Amino acid sequence: MVDVSPKEAVVLPGRNVSFLCRVGVPLQYCRVELPGSRSFNLNTKLSQTRNRVTYYGAGLSAGQCGFTIEQVTEEDNGKIKCYLGLETESQEAIDSVQLTVAKAPKSPELDLSRGTDSLRVYKIHDVLQASCVVRDGRPVANISWYLDDEPIVGDGLSMPTIIDFAKEDLHSKVQNLTRTLQPSDNGKLLKCVASHPALPEESIASRQLDVKYAPIPLTNPIDKFGFELGKPGMISIEIDANPKPQIEWEIRGQKIREGTIDNTGRIEAESAQDLGRGHYVANLRIAAINKQDTETQFILTAYNDMGSQDYTVLISTSAEPEGLQKFIYRRYSMYGVDLGVGTIVLIVMSILFVMVIVFVVIFARVKGKWCFSGSSEARNVAESSDTESADARPKEKRNILKLSKQKLNIFKKNDKVGQEIAEEARKMETDEVKIPLDECKDEKDGIVYAELDLVSQNLRPVVRNDDDKTEYAEIVYTPSEDKDKKEEKSTG
Repeated sequence: MVDVSPKEAVVLPGRNVSFLCRVGVPLQYCRVELPGSRSFNLNTKLSQTRNRVTYYGAGLSAGQCGFTIEQVTEEDNGKIKCYLGLETESQEAIDSVQLTVAKAPKSPELDLSRGTDSLRVYKIHDVLQASCVVRDGRPVANISWYLDDEPIVGDGLSMPTIIDFAKEDLHSKVQNLTRTLQPSDNGKLLKCVASHPALPEESIASRQLDVKYAPIPLTNPIDKFGFELGKPGMISIEIDANPKPQIEWEIRGQKIREGTIDNTGRIEAESAQDLGRGHYVANLRIAAINKQDTETQFILTAYNDMGSQDYTVLISTSAEPEGLQKFIYRRYSMYGVDLGVGTIVLIVMSILFVMVIVFVVIFARVKGKWCFSGSSEARNVAESSDTESADARPKEKRNILKLSKQKLNIFKKNDKVGQEIAEEARKMETDEVKIPLDECKDEKDGIVYAELDLVSQNLRPVVRNDDDKTEYAEIVYTPSEDKDKKEEKSTG
């Protein structure tokens, strides 16, 4: 088994190249055959100056049959064979290497499909088909695609096709490109770039794309900041269009064509300036900015053969806001309100303050802080309690005094005393009983107990702690209408 290194090589004409064929046993001889049936017997004893092909290696005893070709020429291109005579074998060992003498290809050829209207004039969304051919290279050349300096890769490229010419071992490569055109492609160079070992630098074929489209819309309204009252100002709007658009301004109902002045002599509309590759700028000069200008919508109309587009411009004497301030400014400017920086900052701070308050209240309610604690639980406990508890509902005005049956039964022993107490109780039904409560005193159950003192001359409720509870009266607030009716009935 012969080991060959390198197996193939690409060499420029006039350069040197070396190959090594070797086995693991000593050799009797080493013979090399170049293209064209040129054969050379090589070893270390032969003179190294007679031929262009000389021995290369550690010697035949080491099993090495190597050779160097000096100043490679076109005739050396092709397959080279090495024949090794083994001392222990009756047949010689044979292997081969591939030497490619590089030859530069021809310049790339770039061909584009026709546009929808005329040769190489396109509209947006047209499908461009391009083909690039690099002919007669050895080895085959590489093809790359660029749009200006941006590489084109992906599904738009077909697999390259290689055409071989066996006679001279030359190769041609063909690759196709399919691309849907966009406004951003206009004015750019479509490039087919060929690279090859025999080329000192890349070879390029290019075509400039001419893509027609109407003026591209912008975000409306367009806000312009930093104007000063009483001083000259200029509104500049950049427009993308191809071909060059015509422009016209409308200011407070008056139309001003480019290159003309309005009827007041204050405002001048300049012609659109060409920035290149479909980019233009429209300028409107104002001699002296006044308050009315900051409340006016300046409407710019740009049009060409492909269509037209309107742009609404608002100007302000404020500095340009950012983030939330810019959002607020846009919202108010839609209604013709010119906000200063201080006003915008105040609105932003107010919104943030309200958001903080809302967050704190929601957090307190969720966590059961402050007066939100136990409010719902207290209401449920009051309804299910075996005792009669006080359910204070400030929004209601109805006053009903319910005495424990056990309490009333005590006074039945003395009819006269019982009648007096009953009379006092009826009077109390029409009297408003106010119980001063410490706000959120009991966060555990939200219930306050009160004992009604029926012995004292001036009846009043006595508030006790949870540890000192006796009989209870439930005080329920009712609407004032019920109170008035009861008072009328009592006096009647």
